[in-house]
Amino acid sequence: MTEQIEHNPNLIDSLLHPLAQPIRKLLSRNGRQEMHKILIDDEENILEALKAGVEIESLYFAGDDKPSEKLLEKLPKHVSIHEVAKRTTKKLFENDKISRIFAIAKMPKPIGLEALKSIKKDVVVLEDLSISGNIGNITRTSLALGIGGILLLNMDPIDLYDRRLIRASRGYLFTMPMITASTADFLEYCKKNNETMVVMDMDAEKTIDDTASTPNRLLIVFGSEKEGCSPEVEKAATLTVRIPISDRVESLNVSASAGITLYSRSKFNRK
Repeated sequence: MTEQIEHNPNLIDSLLHPLAQPIRKLLSRNGRQEMHKILIDDEENILEALKAGVEIESLYFAGDDKPSEKLLEKLPKHVSIHEVAKRTTKKLFENDKISRIFAIAKMPKPIGLEALKSIKKDVVVLEDLSISGNIGNITRTSLALGIGGILLLNMDPIDLYDRRLIRASRGYLFTMPMITASTADFLEYCKKNNETMVVMDMDAEKTIDDTASTPNRLLIVFGSEKEGCSPEVEKAATLTVRIPISDRVESLNVSASAGITLYSRSKFNRK
């Protein structure tokens, strides 16, 4: 490890260092959009990105928080490795969460609706979800329960690779097919391809038990944290279902609802 790191002796010890400004830039949405690159925090997330074929360009570490042998072995030889002074790390991230090990990578190419045709398992559809923690939790749960992909409606691919969302998903958004589209395009695709769309509705007559043994792939839609699914999606739904819960509880968090619903479909998705 030491030998590989010593090939990159230049210490980033000031915000005036030429390598400091790209890091600062990638902390913003506009910076990611302009540079077509992303910043990935933490070894776990970097390793997931490498596993998924994401092109890492450079790796950074602060002080004694050096990259592990495992990470160094996985890195392609062309990846440059740079040390950042601890005091400079604090200045770089300012009010953002400080990362002691991080990487800069090329932004993965967006995945469009046509990718749905090659996915045989259920797909989770998230309409207008905005909380990184919820999206990250659902991504991890989906991967654990064999879901084929996640479709995020009305999310720009630029926002998909916000470092907060990458962290919340534990890097699994690189492994799980993450598709983006508008609600209008999604509904048009469903109509054209005769898709089976299931919408979660706490007032529905049927429950998730009614979908558990459905023998074909489902597109399972969860709405935003505040408003739920849009009227257009609800109207286009093939089936609306609810999770049976106690009258003492008003509702469930969307990530909890997703976990329960996806578990009910695990027999189909683990074939």
